[in-house]
Amino acid sequence: MADSDFEKPTEEEKKEEKDQLKLIEAINKLPSNTIKSKSILLYDLNEDMKSQYLGKYKEERNKIELQETKNFLDYLDKIRDIINTKIDISSSLDNNDEATYGLKKEDNKEFTPIKNFWRTALINATFFEVNDKDKNVLEALTDICFIPLNYPSFKIEFRFSPNDYMKETTLIKTYNFVENEKDVIKSVEGCQINWLDEEKDPTKKITKKRRKKGKVKETTTFTKKVDSFFNIFDTKNPNLNKELVEAQFFRNDFLQNMLEYYLNIMEIHYDNDDEEGEEDEEAEK
Repeated sequence: MADSDFEKPTEEEKKEEKDQLKLIEAINKLPSNTIKSKSILLYDLNEDMKSQYLGKYKEERNKIELQETKNFLDYLDKIRDIINTKIDISSSLDNNDEATYGLKKEDNKEFTPIKNFWRTALINATFFEVNDKDKNVLEALTDICFIPLNYPSFKIEFRFSPNDYMKETTLIKTYNFVENEKDVIKSVEGCQINWLDEEKDPTKKITKKRRKKGKVKETTTFTKKVDSFFNIFDTKNPNLNKELVEAQFFRNDFLQNMLEYYLNIMEIHYDNDDEEGEEDEEAEK
């Protein structure tokens, strides 16, 4: 059987193996066989307790979180209606709302969609590097959807109106977690983006230089990768620690606090800096 037929151990499995080796080493250093034997019994009992009681707790917690996710999706549908559609909300606001926010009765009959809501919220969050080309493309962003998969895995859909930058109108990022372990991510899946024009690709900076070769002037084109929001869809060599933080940002922060980010009154909860990475390249201005 080829090596590729075996699955590589997950980060959680590596940690368990490391902890087991540390335990064996610590027990072997104990001064007597009696203490060693009792330590082994204590360890087995402790593991049994974790399996039975903590496992039961995790199962019940996951049931609650699944129900919370369903409720959250219902709220997101209502939020989407308010942001993206032209609706009459005059019956939804009471006199206190009107007095508190200085609204007038005649202003509440009909509201238009909120233009650039998701674009503004993403930029204000400052979680991603967003360059000037990104901002142009994000003007076509009409919706961000959270779609649960086998718990706790999920995907985020970024929906765009037809535009002059890319062929796709939906970009998808999938976060695959170990089943019932919302803090243990095992893989991510991005998607290919077909840019309609290489010069409009926000993930690249194109520089042209003219050089004189004898009596002939030649133009040489240089392309380099730059920081861009759209780099999140390139998952060929993922940093799973960084991907976990990104997944938690979407699930636990951004979608729950979208209005605060839109209004730019929200302090970000998650740090997306990659301390082990290379120095960031300067994004195109």
